[in-house]
Amino acid sequence: MFTGFVREIDSVGRIVIPKQLRKELGMLEEGCKVELFSDGKQIILKKSECDCIFCKAETDLVEFEGKHICKACMDKIKAAEIAE
Repeated sequence: MFTGFVREIDSVGRIVIPKQLRKELGMLEEGCKVELFSDGKQIILKKSECDCIFCKAETDLVEFEGKHICKACMDKIKAAEIAE
């Protein structure tokens, strides 16, 4: 399904991606990233990976060295470190 929106660019070059579109793409968490491309005629926004590198969860994420890890996996890592 194609959904179209018109948005103005603000004085510093920003646009707002509508909540409905972010919801459709699973990008409601703050900190999700997009990739930007241009073919000379249009700008293409692509959802960047914004899920846990271990379990693929999309919520409760923290970023560590450019990778996302969910709280549950982080707790498992901490528990494994203590057990050693």
